Amino acid sequence: MSTDANARGGRPTLGHVRGLDGIRALSVLAIIAFHSGLSSVPGGFYGVDSFFVLSGFLITSLLVKEWDGTGTIRLRRFWAGRARRLLPALFVLVAVIGIVMAVAPGVLSTRHIVGDALSTVFYFSNWYSIHGGATYFTLSAQPSPLLHTWSLAIEEQFYLAWPLVVLGVLKVGSARRPLRVSVRTVEVPGGGRPVVLPAAAASHDGEWTRRRRLHALFGVACLGSLASALLMALLAPDGYTTRAYYGTDTRAQALLVGAAVAIGLTLWREGSRRVWFIRLASVLAVAGVAGTAALWATTSEASTFAFNGGFLLASLAAGAVVLGCAVAPRSLVVRLLELPPLPQWGRISYGVYLWYWPVLLIMTGQRLHWGVYPLFLARVGITVAIAAVSYDLVEMPVRRGALRRWRSWVAAPIGAALAVGAVVVSTLVPVGATELQGTRLTVAATDPTTTSSYLTPTPVATAPTKPVKVLLIGDSVAGTLGVGLEQEARQDDVQIVDEGTPGCSLSMQTQIRVLFYTVAPDAPCDVDQDPDSLLATWRAWVDAYNPDVVVYLARGETFDQVVGGKWQNLGQAGFDRYVESRFRQAVAVLGSRGASVVLMTSPYYDSGASPAGAPWPEDDPARAAIDNATMREVAGSTPAGADGSRVYVFDLNAVVSPDRTFAASVGQVNVRCNDGVHFTRSGGIYVGLRLAPELAAIGQAHAAASPGGAWPGPLPPSTPSWFPSLPCQ
Repeated sequence: MSTDANARGGRPTLGHVRGLDGIRALSVLAIIAFHSGLSSVPGGFYGVDSFFVLSGFLITSLLVKEWDGTGTIRLRRFWAGRARRLLPALFVLVAVIGIVMAVAPGVLSTRHIVGDALSTVFYFSNWYSIHGGATYFTLSAQPSPLLHTWSLAIEEQFYLAWPLVVLGVLKVGSARRPLRVSVRTVEVPGGGRPVVLPAAAASHDGEWTRRRRLHALFGVACLGSLASALLMALLAPDGYTTRAYYGTDTRAQALLVGAAVAIGLTLWREGSRRVWFIRLASVLAVAGVAGTAALWATTSEASTFAFNGGFLLASLAAGAVVLGCAVAPRSLVVRLLELPPLPQWGRISYGVYLWYWPVLLIMTGQRLHWGVYPLFLARVGITVAIAAVSYDLVEMPVRRGALRRWRSWVAAPIGAALAVGAVVVSTLVPVGATELQGTRLTVAATDPTTTSSYLTPTPVATAPTKPVKVLLIGDSVAGTLGVGLEQEARQDDVQIVDEGTPGCSLSMQTQIRVLFYTVAPDAPCDVDQDPDSLLATWRAWVDAYNPDVVVYLARGETFDQVVGGKWQNLGQAGFDRYVESRFRQAVAVLGSRGASVVLMTSPYYDSGASPAGAPWPEDDPARAAIDNATMREVAGSTPAGADGSRVYVFDLNAVVSPDRTFAASVGQVNVRCNDGVHFTRSGGIYVGLRLAPELAAIGQAHAAASPGGAWPGPLPPSTPSWFPSLPCQ
């Protein structure tokens, strides 16, 4: 951008509006602070909307200025310029992540990294997150190092679509209008006939047409922003949903607020130079800073307010600050935004945003054992250093012309191919530990896991005379355990049907929190205020399969979740009573045809550290302890059925966590997946060595009294279709 003053307005050109770099710097710092768990900025996620407002303002200003000067917009030149600005650094990021994953697979381990990389380089990662199923099941593992590129995808989609809208609106009706001629009558002295003369020279009303088109474009931006905010509220009436948060249409409100500011300043250029308007803009900028600070300091991402006007309010506040920077460059707000090092950091803010998220995933509190604030400062320092190197060695050389003409058209696909190729290579690196193949092992008598306390009370083993039919239900943790368990149980003449369903436990109702996210449970747990719908599904399975034993295992009870319209969790008396009541309802349904019910204790989980360095709330061992105590209370107080069926507790946690802490492996056996949540095939076999004989014993009486001996009809596959997508191999 040129540093010369704009010939028509006397102000600095677009690239030198003072204060904008400061806005960028503070916005990205707020984002990093939010993801670092700083309690002072729970609303730091609004920093993304400040970026969106700036992007909408700058891009629209460029487009309108070009149309104002030439009567058209050179789309190819515009898009090529955006590609030179954005693509090189992005390709380097993806390639480096691939290299890191190949060299140190455990550092940034994640599922579907190839899909993440493809959606990133082709700028559709926001829709990939939405339609890829960002649910309890998919979010139970470490987040992707490319997760943050959803916002870049939204901006790029805006860069593709908005110029077409601008050009279309400004071109429609732009044909020259007929001459508008006014006349006046002149009396001739001496009584002659009056003469009619034109009052002014006839002219084409080009300025009138220009303003009419700009008014229409201004209306499109304003109405579009309101429509986007309304759509968000409709899609997320109760707070966060993946669709509302990641959707281009729902997040366009911020981009269009920035666009409206740019169009308005062009329309009312003369008025914006007046002293009263400059003073008003200065006041609005102060109000915008105050409003932004209040939102950053008080609003939670999971709040209903955020999705019912909060994002629009944040966009308007950011728009007010941008307006103040553009109109009142000597105002207090601008002077504050120009304080070092904000302008310097703002100029490299694109690189800072690109690199902050992988840096956060690598520099965890769990690895470094630092406090929240030292960890935050270290993350900022490392990220800024990487961004500065990227700016000098990658971004600026390309912007200055290192890749022009045919080279740019060749470099883009080659860069994309190399970046994705590096990620593909990283997936070929073998990871994992020893896998059991189902060979029967002899467990030493001194092994503490051979005690008889797993099933309470322990049944008397009898020689099986019929196959024992076991129905395994719960969420994806149960589903993964069933893969190896089914393989091992065959040797004890136990048949397993695995109905473990991702994102489904007996406590879930409408919303749950998983890692960073608030999502809805999966079916059949998406009960829509009707908790009995899950029990109805289980009752139908019991009626269809007539099992001898039903085994329940789920992680869901350990999540923060909405019950009765408010967020609750284990450890709160009301929620503890609710969970106990749900267990009692569940065992009544599951044992309704005489089957014994086995409640498997919650094992410990380790899905990584939160940005603050602490374990995620759902991984808290105290929650597992409460959940397990509740199961024992229910089992101990539920009377035996007339046919001898009972409710038992299997201490799964003691088997897979013999030291009473999370363990990925027990001895030489890899029992847990890399996500720290699910079970490997060998983990299911390892548990089956201890569990299957007891299932055969407690189910034999019911099997002997039931007709037949095999499952009726086709069964679900022994390995669920979604199991290969987990990092368990």
